[in-house]
Amino acid sequence: MRYKIASLAAAAIVFGGVQMASAADMAVKAPIMRGPVAVAYNWTGCYIGIAGGANWGRSRQDNSAGTITGDFNVSGGIVGGTLGCNYQFDRTWLIGLETDFSWTNKRGSVTDLPPFSPAFSSETRERWLGTVRGRLGATFGAMNSELLYVTGGLAYARVEINVSSAAISASESKTRAGWTVGGGWEHKFSQNLSGKLEYLFVDLGNTAYFNPPPAGFADRAGGVKLTDHIVRVGLNWQFWP
Repeated sequence: MRYKIASLAAAAIVFGGVQMASAADMAVKAPIMRGPVAVAYNWTGCYIGIAGGANWGRSRQDNSAGTITGDFNVSGGIVGGTLGCNYQFDRTWLIGLETDFSWTNKRGSVTDLPPFSPAFSSETRERWLGTVRGRLGATFGAMNSELLYVTGGLAYARVEINVSSAAISASESKTRAGWTVGGGWEHKFSQNLSGKLEYLFVDLGNTAYFNPPPAGFADRAGGVKLTDHIVRVGLNWQFWP
C-alpha cells in the first residue's frame, strides 16, 4: 500500500512538472503584438502650392542693322503660385500637368555699343512669368515619398525694354511666348504636404521692339532676345482626393 501511494505521488510530481514546462513554453512562444503597417504615399491627385527663388539669364537688343548691346546679364528674384494634377499609373511612374504664375524683378542694363551712341543705356526687364508644363516622374524611397521628374512645355512673360540717356527715355512692354524645360525633386512630408526643388530653363525667343522707333531712338527691329534660368523651392498641398 505504501508503495502504491509513493508511486502515485511520484507520478503526480512528474505530471505537474510537465504541465508547468508546457505552460512556460507557451508563454515564451506567445505572439508579439505589432503596430499598423506603414502605407505607401499615393501621388495621384490635384494640388496647389507656392514657390520662390532666383531668376537669371541673358538678353540682347538688336537693331535692323546690327547689335546695339551685345549679350548682357539679367537677374532677379521670382515668387508665385502653382496648380497641378498627377496620375500615378503604377507604384513607380506618374504623369502630370502643372501651371504656374510668378512675379519677377529680373532686369539688367548695359551701355549701347558703337556705332550707336554710348550716351544711351538699354535695359531688359521681366515683369511676370507663367508656364504650362507636362511632368513625367518616378517615385522611390521609404513609403514612396520621393519623386524625381522632368518637365517641359509653354512659357509666357511680360517683357519690357527701357532706353534712356541724360535727356530722354522711352520704353515698350510686350507679352511674349516661348518654351521651357527642366526637372526637379519632390518629397512628401505627409500624404497631403510635399516640398520641391526645381530648375527650369526658359527661352522667350526674339521679339521686335521700337518698330517703328520713337523719335531720337534706334529701332530694335532685329529683336530683343531673353532667356531665363530659374532655381526655386516650393511647398505643395494635395487637396484632392
